[in-house]
Amino acid sequence: MTSTIFLTVALVATAIFLIQFIVSIFFGEIDTDVDMDADIGSVISFKGLTHFCIGMGWYMYITQGTDISSYVAGILVGLVFVFVLWFLYKKAWQLQKENKPEKPEALLGRECTIYAHDGDRYIVQIAVNGALREMDVRSLENRKYQTGDRAAIVKVESGIMYIQ
Repeated sequence: MTSTIFLTVALVATAIFLIQFIVSIFFGEIDTDVDMDADIGSVISFKGLTHFCIGMGWYMYITQGTDISSYVAGILVGLVFVFVLWFLYKKAWQLQKENKPEKPEALLGRECTIYAHDGDRYIVQIAVNGALREMDVRSLENRKYQTGDRAAIVKVESGIMYIQ
């Protein structure tokens, strides 16, 4: 009797998972579960419950255990399924973030560090799109900078950036 209950739970949860999987492939634009924060709400969800039932249901059906240690092990296997699911969704969410290029005008006022200089041209390190980049700039008012000095982008004109 107990194994029939767990087989039913495992089959129903697996069927729900397969339906969700097929729907997400063919109708990927339909988004029903958007919460991807690292809070308890992203762990406890319908998908989380489905995966818990898959893990625990199949474990309990395969082992045919009826003692308390089998139930504890089944619950642990179900929780492992939930946290693996949460971890994979978290990584997929990170991959999904789009890197939108910043226009030079967006760099106005941003601090940079002088990396090298060659006459009136300076090479600076500046954070662009979340990464440290090297860019060519020129000094406004012909001010002289040393390597390691900090400056700020103050003007962008015809694609040339100026620091001060």
